Amino acid sequence: MKQIAILTLHGMGNQTRDYSKDLEHALAERLGLAWEQVYFHPIYYADLLQGPQQTLWEAMKAEPTNRLDFEALRQFLLYSLGDAASLEYSAHRNRGQYDAVQQRISQSLLAAYDALGGEAKPVIVVAHSLGCQVFSNYCWDLTHDEALCKAVGVLDDKACEFVRLRSLASMVTLGCNIPLFVSGLERRECFTRPNEAMRWLNLYDPDDVLGWPVRQLGPSFKWVEDYPTHVGGVTNGWSPLSHMAYWQDRDVIQCICDQALSLLK
Repeated sequence: MKQIAILTLHGMGNQTRDYSKDLEHALAERLGLAWEQVYFHPIYYADLLQGPQQTLWEAMKAEPTNRLDFEALRQFLLYSLGDAASLEYSAHRNRGQYDAVQQRISQSLLAAYDALGGEAKPVIVVAHSLGCQVFSNYCWDLTHDEALCKAVGVLDDKACEFVRLRSLASMVTLGCNIPLFVSGLERRECFTRPNEAMRWLNLYDPDDVLGWPVRQLGPSFKWVEDYPTHVGGVTNGWSPLSHMAYWQDRDVIQCICDQALSLLK
């Protein structure tokens, strides 16, 4: 029987469904026999955003009068900034895309609930980059959207409590870029913790210009634990490219292992 669940959320850009495979393999190796007690599930939502981006990119490439240097960088920025802008637009104007992403989270939580035997066992959520904002939005909606459970057809009260993260033990954010979304707001508010025991561990590389501390966003963020850490190797660890190296980093992996082992005692 699985005793804890680890759910992951990817960041911005052109993501594949196996984005967290390196993390999964490393956790399985380090946890050894304890891994049998872990339900691991990557939440994937990129397919909800990438269709229009790919169509636009191909149209721009097909136009013979266009001149596009630095194509790889352009495509990365188009997909990355497009993900963030599309979700923010959808959240405030046309909620279809935004709600679809949020439902991926709630559906994954329901799958975890089943894997844990329908019991309120601990959950660890690991989010990278834009995924930090996506999951933060989900946590915010828990106290501002009373129809959240009904939207995914949850009828059982215990399952509804699980989807509302009453069992969330820790949220580990990697290369968190939430400050980029809210820096212009005069008053910045954190979501209400879904349970008092929940921890938020925020790991960021000082060389990663897309990864930021969070506690200084405002008084309501003071409970967040910010940890500067160096990720990546000799080719990417000293530059903004470190933003893509969190999933494979040994310190990140050890942090998640420590969280898992503390819950399995």
